[in-house]
Amino acid sequence: MKVVVDTVKNIISPEQNWSKFLMKIIGVGVVAGIGFAGYQVYTGSQEEEEGPDDSIEVIFEEKPEKKFEVEEILNDLTRSNRDISSVWLYDWPDARNIVPVFNSPRNARDPLPSGYWMPGDERVIGNFVLGSCTRLDRKFPNAACPIMGKEDAWGVLVVEYTKAPEDDPLCILPQKSCVRPAKVASMKISETLYLLTD
Repeated sequence: MKVVVDTVKNIISPEQNWSKFLMKIIGVGVVAGIGFAGYQVYTGSQEEEEGPDDSIEVIFEEKPEKKFEVEEILNDLTRSNRDISSVWLYDWPDARNIVPVFNSPRNARDPLPSGYWMPGDERVIGNFVLGSCTRLDRKFPNAACPIMGKEDAWGVLVVEYTKAPEDDPLCILPQKSCVRPAKVASMKISETLYLLTD
């Protein structure tokens, strides 16, 4: 500490003549100015951190055109396969709650009727967080895929079948006719909601 105090005293203390003292003060001022300018450039060049993505419901409220695009994707999915009995899109605003935002047909039964994940869905949630498709542990054949934001899952697409396809009776193989349509639709929805900018 004594060294720092001595250094400051030497900088501030008068010299034998005023010209040496003035040169010392100007040198300290220039170094301080360069340091300040460098700090300003550094802080100005930092990218502003964007907050987390918005939930699906918020996006639908703010940009109704995206809602129509998503509904068209889901209607195309429903029409693409006669074995599909219903298609459900859920908003996943927090870890526990899940809110239906679209279903087709409108009178279909809800695969997640309580609005919460059910006991036994822990494995499914892990798959969704990691961005992979799976099936819900329900009595009916289904495929479920996450709606991915830039960094996290913000929704779930559930496709319910009247009967499981012959090439994938358990609805678990990613490249077969049970999971693949749901995966493609969920990727299109993710792209529409979170990756495409206006």
